[in-house]
Amino acid sequence: MIGADGIHSPVRSTLFPGHPAPSYSGITAWRLLVPAPGVHGQAYESWGRGKVFGVMPLAGDTAYCYATDTVPAGGGGGDQPAELRRLFGDWHSPIPELLAAATPERVLRNDVHHLAPPLPAMHRGRVALLGDAAHAMTPNLGQGACQAIEDAVVLAHVVGDGTGAVFFGGDDVLAGYTAARLERTSRIVARSAAICRVTRLRNPLAVRLRDTMTALSWRLAPSRVNGAMDEVLGWPPPST
Repeated sequence: MIGADGIHSPVRSTLFPGHPAPSYSGITAWRLLVPAPGVHGQAYESWGRGKVFGVMPLAGDTAYCYATDTVPAGGGGGDQPAELRRLFGDWHSPIPELLAAATPERVLRNDVHHLAPPLPAMHRGRVALLGDAAHAMTPNLGQGACQAIEDAVVLAHVVGDGTGAVFFGGDDVLAGYTAARLERTSRIVARSAAICRVTRLRNPLAVRLRDTMTALSWRLAPSRVNGAMDEVLGWPPPST
């Protein structure tokens, strides 16, 4: 059996009833699609005091945008485009222009929860957990869905025979799945949460220090900054 039933997985709570439930990460996220005929080029992300706004140009003169703010959980309702304009309307162009084109039906708002303490295993007996059910994470590395895909590839390899058939082995057949995935996903969950904490900084001095250190890193060691995602994106390792 595969439990791919999301962040509030009943399968996970059944397998590991004593494990802490997902906790609020401290940020709420908005996602939206807007018409953006004048927005081209690379995706980018801007940071402010406790806030983040990202823009990703898509085909068809459309942009995918996302935003986060450090607010208490449980908000929502009302006019979300208006809320975004209140929070980000004075940010740099083209953010105000993009938000001016946002409509309520194309905006999603969700409190961001994550599974901070890693599970002791990603399986128990002949039941495996996959995706958010196993390692829900903040979106700061863009790896939530990516790690679920990696899970699926490894799980298929562990339980399959290479022809599409499933190997129904003993209760330990899934141990290889945990061995291959738990350490990697735990590192990515922790790293994403660490970035999330940095984006939540609101104190002006802390924000100034964060921004100064980031700028210095880009100036003094650009290759190191550019290679910071190699471990995350370089899967599987070359030796496998």
